[in-house]
Amino acid sequence: MGSKRTNRSRLSVVLIVFFTLFAVGCTSNSEGPANSSTSPSGTGSKGGGADFNATGFPIVKNKITMSAFAPQSANIADLNTNWFTKYLEGKTNIHLNWQLVPGETAALNEKKQLLLASGDYPDIFMQGNLTKEEQLLYGQQGVLLPLNKLIDQYAPNIKQAFKDIPYLEKAITAPDGNIYAIPSVNECYHCQFSSKMWVNTKWLQKLGLSAPKTTDDFYNMLKAFKEKDPNGNGKADEIALTGSPTGWHTDVESFIMNAFVYYNADNNYFMMNGGKLATSVDQPGFKKGLQFLNKLYAEGLIDKEAFTQKSDALSQKGNSPDVAIAGAIPAGWFGEFTDASPTATRHKDYDPIAPLTGPDGVSFTPHYIGIGNSVFAVTNKNANPEAAIRLADYLYSDEGTTLSNFGEEGRNWVKAEPTDKNTRGTAAKFKVKETSYGVGQVQNDHWNQMGPGLRSSEYRETAYTASQDIYTMDGLETRLYKATKELYEGHQPKEEFPTDIFLTNDQANQVKQLKPIITDYVKQSMLQFIMGAKSIDKDWDAYVKGLKDSGMDQFIQIYQDAYDKMNNKK
Repeated sequence: MGSKRTNRSRLSVVLIVFFTLFAVGCTSNSEGPANSSTSPSGTGSKGGGADFNATGFPIVKNKITMSAFAPQSANIADLNTNWFTKYLEGKTNIHLNWQLVPGETAALNEKKQLLLASGDYPDIFMQGNLTKEEQLLYGQQGVLLPLNKLIDQYAPNIKQAFKDIPYLEKAITAPDGNIYAIPSVNECYHCQFSSKMWVNTKWLQKLGLSAPKTTDDFYNMLKAFKEKDPNGNGKADEIALTGSPTGWHTDVESFIMNAFVYYNADNNYFMMNGGKLATSVDQPGFKKGLQFLNKLYAEGLIDKEAFTQKSDALSQKGNSPDVAIAGAIPAGWFGEFTDASPTATRHKDYDPIAPLTGPDGVSFTPHYIGIGNSVFAVTNKNANPEAAIRLADYLYSDEGTTLSNFGEEGRNWVKAEPTDKNTRGTAAKFKVKETSYGVGQVQNDHWNQMGPGLRSSEYRETAYTASQDIYTMDGLETRLYKATKELYEGHQPKEEFPTDIFLTNDQANQVKQLKPIITDYVKQSMLQFIMGAKSIDKDWDAYVKGLKDSGMDQFIQIYQDAYDKMNNKK
C-alpha cells in the first residue's frame, strides 16, 4: 500500500499489510568515493571478476556472502530460514548474512546511524530507510558507492523503471549527479489521492439528499445530519462531521480547505505557479477556508473532539453499537474509523464523495506522490558491487517482486483463471491464496514488503486478482481504485512541488530548525481561528506577520534553490 509513498502520509500497519497481501556540501561529479577500499570506482570497470555473470543466473558461479542490514520484522519468523531468502540464494548464489535490528523504525534508524558513524557497517543495506541527507553525506564520504554506472551496465529492470516512471530517476539522483541508494517503489494509486471524505450514504438516502458537490451543499448536509435524526433512534446523538489528527488523512481540515485553496500539509503547505514556489497558508483562499471551518465549528457541525482525539477514539465513534452516529468522516480508507474485518457491515454504509467546489470555483484534492526514503545501498566494504546491483535488479523484476511479496507459487499464489479480474476489471495474472497470511500473523514464506521492489501502478492494478464486489473485503482494492478514478483524479493541481528533493547539508540543517517552528505555528493558528480563540477578521494580518517572523520566506527560498538546482536552473 502506500507509495510508496509517498510521501509523509501515515499509513496504518493494518492497511499496509492488508494491501500487501492483495495485492558533505561538495558538488563534484566524481563517480567514485574518496576513501573506498574495495572496488574504488563502484562502476563495474573490473567486470565483476571471473566468477561474475553479467547476465543470466546464477549471478556468481561460486557462492559468495554479503552482510545485509534489515529490520527483524515481527511478521517474519526467521529471515535466515525464510522461503524467499533460500530461493534467492539458490537462484543467485549469494548468501545473505543478516544483520537484523529488532524493534520499530526508530530503533532501526538509531542502529543504522551508529553503524555508519562507527565504520562497522555491512556490505549492503537491504532495508536501510536511508534519508536524502544520509545518502548525500555518506555517498560523498565514500561509504555508499555511486550506483549510476553499475545500474547502466548490469541493472536492466531498474533502467526500465527509470523510463516507465518519469519522476523516479530524478527523485533518487543527488545534487552531485550520483545515485547512492535504490528505493522500494509502491505506486499505490488510491494512496496518491488519499484525502477522501466518507459520507454515510444510508443517511443521505433517508433524508432525500444527493452527495454534496459544493461547500454550500456540504454545509446543508451536515445541518440535516445533526438536526433530522438520520439514524432513526429518536435521540440527538448524531455527529455530523468528526475526525482525528492522528489517523491516515483523518484530519477535517485538508478535504474542506481544498475547496478554497490548494492545501497539502504533508508537502510543507507548498504550491507552485510557473516554477515559483509559494505557501498556501497566507493566501486569500486559505483565509476563506478558515472562515468556513469556523462557521461549521461554531454551529456544532464539527465534533469538538475532532482536533484532539486519537484514532482509537475515532474508531469507537465509527463503530458505535446499535446504530451509526457519525455522518461524515475524512480518511484514506474506511478502516481508519470503522471495523474492516471480513464479517463487518458498517463500512458498507459509507462512500467517498468528490472534492467539493468552493464559492470561487476552487476544487482541489491533495496529491501525494513520491518515492520517500531509499532502502538499498552498496557500501565500500562490498567486494562484489556488480553482484550486489544485479541482486537489487532481480528484486525489481516481476518475478522478484512477486516472490518477495507473496511467496511461493502453488503454496501462496496460483496463476489466475481466465475469468479472474484485477483491480482495473481486466484479466489478472495470479491469485493470492489464504496461505499468504493475514494481518498480524507470523509467516516465513516471503519478505513482507522488505527490501527493494517495483510495485508500479501497472503491477499493482493488473497483476493479481481483486473481487469486483466492492463492498466485500476482497474487493477493497477495487473499491478504492474506482472511487479514486471516478471522483478524485484530475483534481490535483497542474503544477506540483516534488516531495522527493535533495537538500545540501547546510540546507537540511536550516530546514531542521525552521520546519518545526513553521508547522507548529500554522497548526496552532488554524485551531485558534477555527475554534474562535482568534478572530479571522481582526487577527489575520498579525497571523501573516507571525508566519513571516517564523521564517517562512527563508524556508521557501531554501526549497526554491533546491528545486532550481534539480532542474538545472542554477
